[in-house]
Amino acid sequence: MYQQTNVSVSAQTICKIGIYFALLVLSAKVAIPIPFYDYISLQTAFIFLVYPILGAKYGSWLTVLYLVSGLLGLPIFASGGGLGYIFKTTFGFLIAFTLMPFFAAIIRKGNKLFSHHQFLNTLVSNYLCLIMVHLIGFAYKCFIIKFYIGNIINVTGILGFTSLLDFLIDVGLIFFVTLVELQIIKRIH
Repeated sequence: MYQQTNVSVSAQTICKIGIYFALLVLSAKVAIPIPFYDYISLQTAFIFLVYPILGAKYGSWLTVLYLVSGLLGLPIFASGGGLGYIFKTTFGFLIAFTLMPFFAAIIRKGNKLFSHHQFLNTLVSNYLCLIMVHLIGFAYKCFIIKFYIGNIINVTGILGFTSLLDFLIDVGLIFFVTLVELQIIKRIH
C-alpha cells in the first residue's frame, strides 16, 4: 500500500530552482578559456547567490541537479557535458559547488566575527567559502593533470598561473556578489 509523506515544496520554490538553474547554465557559458585546461566564468558568482536565495536544502538540490544533468549529457558546463567531464580539470570546482550551500550555511551560522557589521560578516563568510571551493578545485585539478592527463607539470606552475588567476578574479567577483547578495536579502525579507 502507498503511504503518503508530508513533503511539500511550494510552486514558488520550484520556480526559483528552475529560474536559477537556467541562470547557472547561462553563467557557465560566459567563459573565457585560459591555459592549463581551465576557464574563467561567471558561474562562481552565481553559485554564491544560491544559498541566500534558495537556502542550504534547495540550493543543494539545485547544484546536484545541475551536476547530474551535465553528467547525463546536457551541454551545460563551461565546455560541454557528459560523463567524460569527470576527467576535466575543472570538474573539482563543480564538486565543490554541490557542497557550497551547506558549507555556506555552516559558515554563516558560525561566523560572529563581525556580527555588528552585516557586510563584513557576509564578505568574510563568502571568502571562507571561496577558499573551500578553490582548495577542492585545485586538489582535483592537480590529481587529473598528474594521473589522467599524464603531464608532468610543476604544481607550482599550475597554482602560479591558472589557480592564482582564477582565485584573484573570484575574490573580486565575490566582493561584488556580496553587495548584490545583501540587496537581495533586503528585498526578500
